[in-house]
Amino acid sequence: MSPLRYSRLSARRATLAAAVFLVAALTAAVATSAPAAAAGTGAGTGDGTVLAFGSAGFLGAPAIDSLRLPVVGMAATATGNGYWLVASDGGIFNYGDATFLGSTGALTLRRPIVGIAAPAPPPQAGYWLVAADGGIFAFGVPFFGSTGGLALRQPVVGMAPTPTGNGYWMVARDGGVFAFGDAPFLGSMGGTTLNQPVVGMAATPSGRGYWLVAADGGLFSFGDARFLGSAAGQSLARPVTSMTSTVSGDGYILAAGDGATFAFGDAVVAGSGTGSLAPGTSVVAIAGHPGDGYWLAAGRPTLMLGAVGPGVENLQKRLLALGYWGVVDGRYGTLTTQQVYAFQKANGLPRDGVLDGAELGVLERAARVVPRLNSGRQVEVDKTRQIIIVSVDGQTEWVFNTSTGNGKPYGNGAVAITPEGHFTFSRQIDGLRISALGELFRPKYFIGGYAIHGSPSVPAFPASHGCIRVTNAAINFIWANNVIPLGTPVWVYS
Repeated sequence: MSPLRYSRLSARRATLAAAVFLVAALTAAVATSAPAAAAGTGAGTGDGTVLAFGSAGFLGAPAIDSLRLPVVGMAATATGNGYWLVASDGGIFNYGDATFLGSTGALTLRRPIVGIAAPAPPPQAGYWLVAADGGIFAFGVPFFGSTGGLALRQPVVGMAPTPTGNGYWMVARDGGVFAFGDAPFLGSMGGTTLNQPVVGMAATPSGRGYWLVAADGGLFSFGDARFLGSAAGQSLARPVTSMTSTVSGDGYILAAGDGATFAFGDAVVAGSGTGSLAPGTSVVAIAGHPGDGYWLAAGRPTLMLGAVGPGVENLQKRLLALGYWGVVDGRYGTLTTQQVYAFQKANGLPRDGVLDGAELGVLERAARVVPRLNSGRQVEVDKTRQIIIVSVDGQTEWVFNTSTGNGKPYGNGAVAITPEGHFTFSRQIDGLRISALGELFRPKYFIGGYAIHGSPSVPAFPASHGCIRVTNAAINFIWANNVIPLGTPVWVYS
């Protein structure tokens, strides 16, 4: 079945979207003194990828090692006798009475899938997938709108359906809320400075309220959703990743990455996944059962373009600590992809800009790149690994992803080869140089017309006419911090 995906909002919903970042109808703020129950016992049943607690039964799960991409979300059927799991590519795994109605697994997505939601009882009997850009993919259920064509300030991290199945809400990392169909806009945290990003949401059974939960366990309630406590201020071993509400709407449960659960109101702690998860995984979703139980779903912490949150921030900090230049903002954007390219190249890993659990293990054990030169400030361009190494007295200071000559013929018999040997940076242009072969942003020349320069395109493979490309942001950093002053020697080698 082909997915329905649209990016244009109706006039009425566009009005709602325009108001997303206004804080309205906030009925309770985060409280650190409210009681919370964290389950330290009760491992539940399951295989470590899906764990079932209380009235929820374990119905199956994919083998974690068989997944090309990690599980990122979970939704239960209205009967409580089945559930769906979704991977970041939109691949669907269905168990019990959950019916497979289609997936995006064979599509090329602009942004990864971040969640799944299923309506309450029939006539609706399918599910929606939501991507980080707010794109909605509908299977067996109506499409009511998306933010796929809007420029969002922060990525979408989750969604919740209305009880009728005729609408849904989406929530972004900054707490902005988007309402579609019969889902009313009741307020958001957009425009408010948060201690930690929002990671999920849940709706009340009336359809007239919802909660947002942040990574630190902070809880925000709107409409008829009552504030019943939060985990903010508690010492969490891992950040909160998701939440679910009780059937009555008078309680909710928060789940942390290590499987710890925190219950409030009439919610019952039926067990914890702490110590029971498959190795190298973390809890990514919790789904409630109509009784007094719930499921936890775990996935490998694969990180890729479009990912957001504390895990991304920790990745950025670790790469920066090893000298791989980049930014620390908790968002896996193009600059973080460049960081990851450089790390993968330096460590002989696949150059795909995606880090799975095994590669994250390599990162944790990695040391700084060892340069070949050990005297003074030096620049090395390793054409084999396609990285630039800047070192001082034999200690690597910075590593940049680069793209050098692709070896293909061009023009009148020329070949795109980056010259090898020992050279010195002898001149530079603080601006845009337009040449017959293209644009060179803030080039630093080392021989003839060959230079290290900024470019909007720096792939993981050789692609230039012979110059040494870095991103425009990287060359700006190099200039601003005098990383490569004139007179610096450079060694280009294979």
